[in-house]
Amino acid sequence: MQPKEEMERPAWEVDVDVYVYGEDCDPPFVIDSYLQAKEGGKLVFHNRGRHGFFVRFQLHDETGEGWKFPRQAEHALRSSYGPGCPPASAGQWPQFTAHHSEANGTRLVVRNLNETVAEFGYTLRITKDGGETFRDLDPGGDNQNGNWN
Repeated sequence: MQPKEEMERPAWEVDVDVYVYGEDCDPPFVIDSYLQAKEGGKLVFHNRGRHGFFVRFQLHDETGEGWKFPRQAEHALRSSYGPGCPPASAGQWPQFTAHHSEANGTRLVVRNLNETVAEFGYTLRITKDGGETFRDLDPGGDNQNGNWN
């Protein structure tokens, strides 16, 4: 049997609600989760000895316009190392990547390895026309403890 400190613990599974309002609303979207240190703040990840996170972004379309995450998860997320929004040309930072879209496009599962202590930016991308056009939602995140082992 392995010593307790050497055993790999499974990744956390966490929920984040994403409320989308009209683009002319203030704010046009709200991120709500127990991972936030303050209401409306960035997501803060403390892995506490586990191997990162699976983050389930649950989309709530308050506009009634049919916003969803695209079927191809790689089109639903941009992420980059460092604070601020990732540029439009950004792909996905290897520490924070789209895993899959589910629940008919209302949920996006993202893998946060949390192996690097760092602030990072990410953009959730939603569509209401099957991926012809996208609306970008730009919250922020902070990995706090780095590598699980």
